[in-house]
Amino acid sequence: MDALTRRGFLGAAAGSAALLGLAACGAAGTGAASGNAGLAARQVDSVNGPIAVPARPARVVTLDDFSMAAMFDLGMDPVGVYSAGEQYVQPQFLAKWRTIAKISGGTIGGAVDLEKVAACKPDLILGIDAQKSPYDQLTALAPTVIMPFAASKVAWRDMTEDTATAVGRTDALQALRSRYASRTAEIKSRYAGVLAVSRWDVLQGGFDQGQYWLYGPASPIGTILADAGVRFASGSAATTAPTGQRALSYERIDALADADAVFYYTTNDGKPANLGPQLFAQQAFTQLSAARQRHLFGSIHFLPGGYSDALGALDALETALETALKSL
Repeated sequence: MDALTRRGFLGAAAGSAALLGLAACGAAGTGAASGNAGLAARQVDSVNGPIAVPARPARVVTLDDFSMAAMFDLGMDPVGVYSAGEQYVQPQFLAKWRTIAKISGGTIGGAVDLEKVAACKPDLILGIDAQKSPYDQLTALAPTVIMPFAASKVAWRDMTEDTATAVGRTDALQALRSRYASRTAEIKSRYAGVLAVSRWDVLQGGFDQGQYWLYGPASPIGTILADAGVRFASGSAATTAPTGQRALSYERIDALADADAVFYYTTNDGKPANLGPQLFAQQAFTQLSAARQRHLFGSIHFLPGGYSDALGALDALETALETALKSL
């Protein structure tokens, strides 16, 4: 589960008593006053059963990157967010993220600090079941909705929908859906010719020495590319559900041999992320047809957390197709 590793969802327990940054909780958010916790006018589903939530929650704390991204995409700012470190924050969110109180210590797998959550005076707390949060303690602070990430088929889309329901912003969700549908249809139509004659492998360097990670059409990034009309080369096409990804050793770089192009994960500076530079430096990789033709195309939005990431990945795909159009 690389997306979880990157975003630091590897577990949370009761936090330390440190109170650094607590004052920021009162200043962040949508600007509405606290106290909505008593206006439990709706019930929403969660992995723990139906949860009573405020009709229009105003002070929301997010325990994971997916609910945070969803709130930003829906036009709302949390008052507190989980942090695995600034380097893992998507660029479109970074300016806002810096102004919001952090409820963890800024390391991958760091614990949720319950005192920092309490200082944010939340009227709603959102999380996912892939992160083991201190649920009983959190529910004592505010209604806590844990969303079914583990059972999700397309996490970035499903978690956005669940977040929209929890915060009462399904109207904004429909606008996001429409924009995404229009964008995929536009790319599929405009680049139909090059999409018909090209096959793509989708990968990242991963964190395991001597291995890379290959993604298929069932992966989160794969579903976005497939929606836009991308056809997969044999390596990605053979990477099937349930996770839509698999690890291959450098001895199996030949699995990419029939790809006309490679779509990969980058850091904020556009370089191959994680162990990508080591993979790209392998002699077998440099001899691939896609590498020789310089059909290697990257995106920071490779691990989508929400609709803005999906749209960012589509922008990167369009740039790649413009380049491929000249040589395929």
